[in-house]
Amino acid sequence: MTPPLSMMSNTPFQFAPMPHLHFGWGIRHQLISHLQKHYQGRIVLITGRFLAQPGQFGAELRDALKQTNRHVEHFTVSGEPSPDLVDTIVGQCNPDTEVVIGLGGGSVLDAAKAIAGLIPSQTSVMDYLEGVGAGKPFNVATCPFIAVPTTAGTGSETTKNAVLSRLGEFKKSFRDNKLLAKEAWLDPELLQSCPRDVLYATGMDAFTQLLESYVTLKPSPITDALAWQGITLFKGAFAAIDSDDETTRQDAYGRLMLAATLSGTTLANAGLGAVHGLAGPIGAFFEAPHGIVCAKLLAPITQANIATLQQQGTPQAQQTLQKYIQIGQLLNPNSTPDNALAALIASLEDFANRYTPQGLGQYGLQADNLDNVIQSCRSGSMLGNPVTLSDQQLYEAILKCL
Repeated sequence: MTPPLSMMSNTPFQFAPMPHLHFGWGIRHQLISHLQKHYQGRIVLITGRFLAQPGQFGAELRDALKQTNRHVEHFTVSGEPSPDLVDTIVGQCNPDTEVVIGLGGGSVLDAAKAIAGLIPSQTSVMDYLEGVGAGKPFNVATCPFIAVPTTAGTGSETTKNAVLSRLGEFKKSFRDNKLLAKEAWLDPELLQSCPRDVLYATGMDAFTQLLESYVTLKPSPITDALAWQGITLFKGAFAAIDSDDETTRQDAYGRLMLAATLSGTTLANAGLGAVHGLAGPIGAFFEAPHGIVCAKLLAPITQANIATLQQQGTPQAQQTLQKYIQIGQLLNPNSTPDNALAALIASLEDFANRYTPQGLGQYGLQADNLDNVIQSCRSGSMLGNPVTLSDQQLYEAILKCL
């Protein structure tokens, strides 16, 4: 099946730089010798709490570096990082730090990315945070950042933004090309220790990013190709990790890891849409896991997008509808162009019900407390949505997820 062209071949576009990617089963063990060879000075290691425990790779990495007389500062991050956490850790780090390593899920990588950007200058992230910061230009030196993801979700290892939040106030990005990881080490074996519910939620975030960046207002032939490949890799991977065959399981973990990394690349270059436009403020006002929010919203938002595109009937709308049809057929090979859109929505609903069955109501969302979400969702990712959805459409989409 050949994906449709999203644009004329001579339409101008830009493509952001990429980290040096290292991919392979067990490749994290090569990271230790790589660091020992290339970095002789102070190292800051940021991990989740689990990976800092004895026997986990975070502790193994820290101890191996210390044994070779390197000065290692090890900090742990739990939950979504706040500006206050970032500033606190930055203040405890030596400005002469040579490299920052982030080992963990998206929240850990975002925190490490922001910390690496601020250590040399010892400035506050609130000087630069989009929309809520002081609005200062980010004209300071940064520290090299190495990303080692342990979930297949946000794609933070290939993006230039760190998402930070204060519950009840905001969830915003610290964004600059200088924050991009110098290297990303992608070891699918690390996914084996990821709790299954976390793997499903983060994987659905990656899938949402791939689908949204595929139908966004500013695609390019490169982002379309990568998004299509990412969705192809994602398809069937959740089921395959339960296989009795070890080779099949390892292949599935590898597919999920690559799909997530590709999703970071496509969102960085093509943007996202209304699912993430809503997920940002929902995460700011409610303690709702980002991946679960995306998974639950994906079907109703996609359905609203398709209905609005069908009403518009413009050539651009028809092209986007054709993209949705292609994805519907990719996920449902027996579908036809006439029923592929319905098949797509059914697949998205099935993903949400099977892998993230939690209703958003259990995180405090109710029909009568969504005003702040609707009022705060029109910037950022929402600007990339293929159509402008009304407040009522967005409200109804959230109601379907409660």
